[in-house]
Amino acid sequence: MYEWGSGPQTILCLHGLHSQTFRWKKFIEELDFEKYRVVAIDAPGHGKSEGKFLNAIVYARLIEKLLEMYSVEYILAHSLGAFGSLYLFNEKPELSPKKMALLGTPGEVSEFLEAYGKVLKINQRVYDNMHRYIEKTIGKPPSYYSAEKFAKKQTAEGLLIHDTEDVDAPYKHAQSIHRNWENSELFTTTGFGHKLRDISVVEKVVAFFG
Repeated sequence: MYEWGSGPQTILCLHGLHSQTFRWKKFIEELDFEKYRVVAIDAPGHGKSEGKFLNAIVYARLIEKLLEMYSVEYILAHSLGAFGSLYLFNEKPELSPKKMALLGTPGEVSEFLEAYGKVLKINQRVYDNMHRYIEKTIGKPPSYYSAEKFAKKQTAEGLLIHDTEDVDAPYKHAQSIHRNWENSELFTTTGFGHKLRDISVVEKVVAFFG
């Protein structure tokens, strides 16, 4: 875990897969440390953290623990961090912060499984068994884990930032999330891809937190 600033409002930063706290460097440099305390983590198996396993459910449990430790007004999250946040606040809306800025949010777990199956060239029987195993293990089918569905129960004010050329999390999902999230804004970029590394994205987030 990392902390900067001593302000009265706390921002919790949550990176995505194959990433770490360093991805927030430009954001941290632009935030007012007299106004905010910025808390960031390396998720399990990422950065300097121990562990080998991370998924949306594990991430959501971790976020919940962090919310027990800190009074968090704002969440800034990318990719799996964004999806894990939507999942947690779908299950426990009472824990929701005031605002969430979500970058490059994935849409459907079912899509990941389909892509995984294509890469491994598994047959339909194996694919069906994989779905049954997931449902037996976690108690819900893969189709349950849908950012579009989770968006309907969000109570925070939301800022969705997504690139039209994102090949890891297609832009159509941001549009669906925005339609279903009553109090949300969609900020669209082109040419930044899934990582969304551009100062315009940083400035939009900083202005949104106000």
